[in-house]
Amino acid sequence: MKLIISILSIGCFFSVSAQEVKEKIAEKKYEGYSYIDAIAIYEKVAEKGHVSVELFQKLGDSYYFNGMLDKSKVWYDKLFQMKNQTFDPEYYFRYSQSLKAVKAYKEADKMMEKFYALTNDYRGELYVKNKLYLVDINNSLDKFTITDAGINSEFSDYGGYFKDTKMYFVSNRIPQKNNKKIDKWTNQNFLNIYRAEFSDSAKAVYIDEIVDEFNTKYHESSPVFTKDGKTMYFTRNNYNNGKVVMDKDKVIKLKLFKASLENGKWGKITELPFNNNEYNFAHPALSPDEKTLYFASDMPGGYGNSDLYKVIINDDGSYGKPENLGDKINTKARETFPFIASDATLYFSSDGLIGMGGLDIFKSVPDENGNYSSFHNIGAPINSERDDFGFVESPFKNIFFVSSNRDGGKGYDDIYKVKVNPEPKKGIIINKVIDEISKEPIADSKITLLDANQNKIAETVTDAQGNFSFNDVRTDREFYILVANDSYLAKEFRVKGIEQNNQVFEVAPKVIKTKPGDDLVKLLNITIYFDLDKYFIRPDAEVELAKIIEILKMYPNLKIDIRSHTDSRQSEAYNLRLSTFRANSTRDYLIKKGIAKERLTCKGYGESQLLNNCTDEVPCTREQHQLNRRSEFIIIQ
Repeated sequence: MKLIISILSIGCFFSVSAQEVKEKIAEKKYEGYSYIDAIAIYEKVAEKGHVSVELFQKLGDSYYFNGMLDKSKVWYDKLFQMKNQTFDPEYYFRYSQSLKAVKAYKEADKMMEKFYALTNDYRGELYVKNKLYLVDINNSLDKFTITDAGINSEFSDYGGYFKDTKMYFVSNRIPQKNNKKIDKWTNQNFLNIYRAEFSDSAKAVYIDEIVDEFNTKYHESSPVFTKDGKTMYFTRNNYNNGKVVMDKDKVIKLKLFKASLENGKWGKITELPFNNNEYNFAHPALSPDEKTLYFASDMPGGYGNSDLYKVIINDDGSYGKPENLGDKINTKARETFPFIASDATLYFSSDGLIGMGGLDIFKSVPDENGNYSSFHNIGAPINSERDDFGFVESPFKNIFFVSSNRDGGKGYDDIYKVKVNPEPKKGIIINKVIDEISKEPIADSKITLLDANQNKIAETVTDAQGNFSFNDVRTDREFYILVANDSYLAKEFRVKGIEQNNQVFEVAPKVIKTKPGDDLVKLLNITIYFDLDKYFIRPDAEVELAKIIEILKMYPNLKIDIRSHTDSRQSEAYNLRLSTFRANSTRDYLIKKGIAKERLTCKGYGESQLLNNCTDEVPCTREQHQLNRRSEFIIIQ
C-alpha cells in the first residue's frame, strides 16, 4: 500500500563500519526501497546489542514509511532514549506521529512542541495554535457509523472509485487470473485493480478481478472515470507497452496514465505528458466539470515528501502546466489521495496537518475564486490513529467509503463504509439559579455547558430572574452545567438533555450573613443525622461537623447552642434522654476538636420539635423519621 500511498523522498543515507556487514546489506535494501527485507536484517543487528543513532533511525524509518507506526515507535523510543545525541529535527515529527499511533497523545504533543521550537515549521505551528485539536476531531464521533465494506481480504485492499454501482478498488490479494511478480517493497503481490458490485442498500454483491490491458504485472492503482464512462485516469508503475523505465537510481517510479473505452475494452493507454521518469505522479482526481485533474507528486518545486497538484485539461485533450495547490494545503510531509466531490469539495490525506496520527483525511471547500486555501480535519471515527485515506463518495445516499490500516481490520489495509447518521433531536435547556439560603434568584452568574467528558460546549449568563438557557442541545445526552459567580461557591450539576428542564440550581454564597437565632446547619446547607436509638457521631456527620468547627475557629467570638432532636418512636421520656445524650455527644466532640467549652451550650428536646407530622399515630417511612433525628447549631452570640 505505501508504495502507492506514500510518495517518498528518502534523502538520508548512512555509513557503517566495515565490520557491520549485515548492516551494510540492510542499507542497500533500504536505499533500494526494499524496506521489509531491511527490517529483518536491521533487527538482527540490533538484537546482537549494537547501538547507534543511524541504526535506530533506519529501523524506525523502515516501519514508519510502511505505515506501521506502532512498530516505528519501538525504535524511535530507543533513539530518543540515547543520551547526548543530536539528529535531524524531522525525527521529532516522526516520533510524534508514531506516538499517536498508540494513542500516547500527551507525549506526542510534547514532541511536536520540541519540533516547532527547533524548526518553526508550519506543521508545528498548526499544533501550537490548535492544542485542543483532539476535542474538535472527536466532536464528529456521533455523526458517522463506520463498518467493514464487505470486500476486504487478508491482504491490502484500499482506494476506490464508483462508476454507477460498481466500485473499482485496489488489492494485492493473490490474483486468480493475472500472474504478477512479488514486490520487493512489501514482499507481497503487486497491486491489481478489482471491481465490486454493490446492491441498492450499499451491500457488496460480488467481486471481480479485472483482466484488462491496464492491469499489468506491476502496480496499478487509483482509477477515476469521466461521467460518460469512456475515459479513465489511473496510476501505474513506469511500465507501458511491455517496457519498464527506471530512474537514475534504478527505481521504477509511479506515473499517471489515461485509457479509453472502445468496444467494451480499455485501450489507447497513454501516459500523461507531464510525467517524469525521475519523480512520482499518482492518485488522479477529476473536478466536477472534468476540466481539471488533481494528483499527488514529489516533483521538484513542492513543499514536502509529496504535494497535491492540479492541471488544466484543455478542450482539445491537451494539458496545461501542473500547478502546486500551495502552502495552505501542502506541508513538508505527505499530502496525497485527492478526491473532488460533486460539490467541488476537496478531500485529501495528510500526515503533516494536525490530526489523530498517521495520514488523516481533511476537507477543503473552494473559496470564491475556486482555490483551496483552508482545510478542516473531518474527524473521528473516519480518522483514526493510523493511516486513513481514499475518501470517496458513493451513489448511495449518505454513504461514503474510506480506506485505513487501523486496528481491527481484516488485512493490512481495509475499505470501510461510512454512513452519515441522522441528525439527533435537539432542544432547549431552560433552568434557574438561586441562593440556597435566601432562595433569591442570582443574576449575572456565568453558566458553562460541558459535555460528558468535561469539554466546553457553550457559555451564557443568568438574567435578572436567575434564568438561563441553551439552544440546540442534544436531548439524548448527559451534560454538566457549571455555575460560577464571584459571590458564590462554584458548583456543577449533571443534567440529561432537556429532560431535566426547569430545574432550580441552588448555590452557596461565599460570605454568609448571620445574626443571633440563625441555625448554622441551614446557613451552611449541611445535615447532621443520628442512627435510630444511637447518639454516637456517624462518619458522615464528622464531615459536616468539620465545617462547623472551621467556622468556630475562624470566628473566635462566636458562641452556639447545640440542640438535638429525636423522632417520635419510643416514649417521650426515652426520647428526651436520648436527645440529651446526642447534644452532649456533639458538644464533647467539638471540645475534643479544640473548641473551648465556654463557647458551647447544649440541650436535648426529644420529640417535642418534629419537622413533620410523624407522630406516634401517623405511619411514616424511615426517611421521614430520619429528618427528625437531627442536631441544630443556633447562634447565640
